[in-house]
Amino acid sequence: MSLIVSINEATSLEPDEVEGAAAAQAERNDEPFTISLLLDAAQKERESLDAIEKNMEALRLSLAQRRRVIDQQEEILRDLSQALIERTRKNATR
Repeated sequence: MSLIVSINEATSLEPDEVEGAAAAQAERNDEPFTISLLLDAAQKERESLDAIEKNMEALRLSLAQRRRVIDQQEEILRDLSQALIERTRKNATR
């Protein structure tokens, strides 16, 4: 049996074969293959979560900025509407 075992091969091994592969790697001062792969996967998942969190923060900032722009647009439109109403009233009284 090879000392380097893939995940697919590992899932098909009998428990004593898995222990044998892990023991052989331990003799070479390597971490058992499953622990090493799980640690790599956990690290990649952590990096992925960090990237998602960073992107979410950028989205929050973008949304806040867009809300401010919409608020400004609404204020301008209200002022314009009020000015048109007043202008119409002035023209009607002439």
